[in-house]
Amino acid sequence: MMWADCERAVKDLWIASRPSWRAARAWLRRVLRVLIAGGLLLSLLRFEVPAYGDRDVQLDRMLAGRQFDLAGWWVGAALAKLGYELTAPHDSMTDRDQIAFVQAYMRDVAEFKRLVNQIEIVYADPNIANAAEASAALRAQRDALRASLNARQDIAEAILQEQVQSVLREEGFAIGGQVMPPLRFRFTELPDLLVVSRRDKIERIASRELTTGLALEEKARIEDAVDRRFNVSSLVTPIGGLGAYPTMLPETPALKWVLGVAAHEWVHNYLLFVLSPVGLNFLSDSEARTINETAAVIVEREVRERVAQKYYPELQASLTADVRAHPGADGSFDFRAEMRQTRLRVDELLAQGKIEEAEAYMEQRRILFVQHGYLIRKLNQAYFAFHGTYNADPGGSPAAGKDPVGPAVQELRRRSPSLGAFLREIATVRDFADLQKRLADR
Repeated sequence: MMWADCERAVKDLWIASRPSWRAARAWLRRVLRVLIAGGLLLSLLRFEVPAYGDRDVQLDRMLAGRQFDLAGWWVGAALAKLGYELTAPHDSMTDRDQIAFVQAYMRDVAEFKRLVNQIEIVYADPNIANAAEASAALRAQRDALRASLNARQDIAEAILQEQVQSVLREEGFAIGGQVMPPLRFRFTELPDLLVVSRRDKIERIASRELTTGLALEEKARIEDAVDRRFNVSSLVTPIGGLGAYPTMLPETPALKWVLGVAAHEWVHNYLLFVLSPVGLNFLSDSEARTINETAAVIVEREVRERVAQKYYPELQASLTADVRAHPGADGSFDFRAEMRQTRLRVDELLAQGKIEEAEAYMEQRRILFVQHGYLIRKLNQAYFAFHGTYNADPGGSPAAGKDPVGPAVQELRRRSPSLGAFLREIATVRDFADLQKRLADR
């Protein structure tokens, strides 16, 4: 009798324990995912700074205390991502619920930015004697909304990551269902980028990420000091994303833009992950950088359209917003044509050794752009060295001039059977000469 009772008890315990085994298996899968992500976080962490030389050491000394602490940011972001992977609450949500969650999050981001703007207006109004008192209700709303956004940020990021990965998976970038490297990003305040170019030629020779929150006058002082010290052309410019791992994206309600930039930054990580020559030589070779950036823009544009159509078909075909937009621009002014003309003329003057004349011409053109609503603070060699690498527009980017690299990358995409095939071939391209040979052989 006693043995029968023991046998029954063991059987009942085994039956009762089966759901916990299922939970344990799910937990083990999450742990495995965390281990994979953790290894990739370490392997794909990269710093967008050039190799050290005399100029680079001096540049770092000049910027002491004003460079962005990418390693410190990465530790916090990596811990947040790894911690979330252990629970991943969005896994239990339906596709419809996930879409609604993201849409609500983006609406609240827009509302948060509206509140911030309203508070700034109150503080700027000379007719308001006590701005703190007048803005108290707005600030309370802002702070409550910020706390709510912070609580939901991990889930919103995870949903968007998976939605973008669904298209990358369709293009053959998954192993056992897992996109490699996993697409991971973090909404955060982005650093500005100091870009340094030669004066006698448009060529990026150094770059540094600067700490967030620098005042405009401080950025101008940095540019002036760098220019005088090294006889170069420099520019402190905002960026749309940063290819650390996880990648850095600005918090914006422009959902379609977020989808595209997430894919764009993933391309940079992918090209490093597969040890692509154009990924490994990104910092040291301008042609490799242009191939890399142009391919990333091409992937960005195609992926964002497919993800939007799949999950957010209500979005318009154009971007809902663009951090680089010029709201006061004159619609009758052809910015692209004028900027392209500017770049071509600057290249001609520099090729003739007329550096001062080229710089004076760029300032004249900058004033013209400002008069038509394009608030370009500084137009110089560094401006073109930065913007000219994104050469994915048909006919060439207006800032790229006669650069042949971008059009060659575009041509490779046109001849590729799919987006995935295009990017996998880009990953094997050694340099621009190799790319030209592949096109000639087809």
